[in-house]
Amino acid sequence: MRMRRGITTAAVMLAAGALGLTACAPAGDGGSTDESFEIGVVILDLQDPDLAIMYDAMEAEAEAQGVTLVPTDSKKDVGTELNSVEDLITRAVDAIILQPLDGEASQTAANRVIEAGIPLFILSTEFAEGADVAYEAYIGVDDTLAGVMQAEYLNELLPEGGPIVMAAGAYGASWTDRRLSGFNDTINDNFEIVAEFQAKGDRAEGKRNMEDTLQRFSAGQIIAVVANNDEMAIGAASAISEAGRTAEFLAVVGVDGTPPAVEAILAGDMTATVRQDSAGQGAKAVEVVTNFLKGEETDDRYTLPFTLITIDNAADFQ
Repeated sequence: MRMRRGITTAAVMLAAGALGLTACAPAGDGGSTDESFEIGVVILDLQDPDLAIMYDAMEAEAEAQGVTLVPTDSKKDVGTELNSVEDLITRAVDAIILQPLDGEASQTAANRVIEAGIPLFILSTEFAEGADVAYEAYIGVDDTLAGVMQAEYLNELLPEGGPIVMAAGAYGASWTDRRLSGFNDTINDNFEIVAEFQAKGDRAEGKRNMEDTLQRFSAGQIIAVVANNDEMAIGAASAISEAGRTAEFLAVVGVDGTPPAVEAILAGDMTATVRQDSAGQGAKAVEVVTNFLKGEETDDRYTLPFTLITIDNAADFQ
């Protein structure tokens, strides 16, 4: 979905001039150079290991670019997300990078930024199809492809199929809905999802829900677990191991390619993950925003590739 540009580069520079270009100046300092910018960032959960990697890369790129980041954490809460945006608007940052929590509800926060005349950039997660949000650019991945790659992996590994469990992230969030859609559209008809639970991307929730699922299904009634992210996959694998039922599961598959997931694959607790380049997305977002604020030409969309990690190549990602 191609979004229209909401603000021209000239308008951005005029707005920056009206604000006195206070970016990067310490509190109480009244000035800065024309090349100094302050970029607000709204991450949906800084406690998430994958998003922590993403933000670390953003900080490193900001230092390289000579800009200042103002980080906020929506903590997986739409209300907190809106408050974070309003705080950044009050601060009069030069641009805002938003990682939308919910494909529908997060549009309120996004449109608040646009109404304030601040350039908006979307990172990693997207809005629902058909959303009318005039952001400048999306930088991230196509999450549908992650689900497709999970399904293709299972189709090849277990062509005869069987009963599987789906650990969904947060319904309504683009990363969840698109990964589910990609998987469901690609998995062959020999597979049957016999149980699905929402664990909101959390390891502890993944474990608890998998423990409940194991109580409902006896040995031989499930052959694989597919999770929308690595944290849930690791939690599910932990529940399986503690129940002494590891031998029953022919595949435990996640998404993100986090270091703990790679270690779990090497240890035999998981079989695969679909790695997204979180650090690359974070760095690219800061680069794109900085270039935009400098008046350089930027594209509407930047998507980075996924990589399948299995036991065959996991050591390469340690």
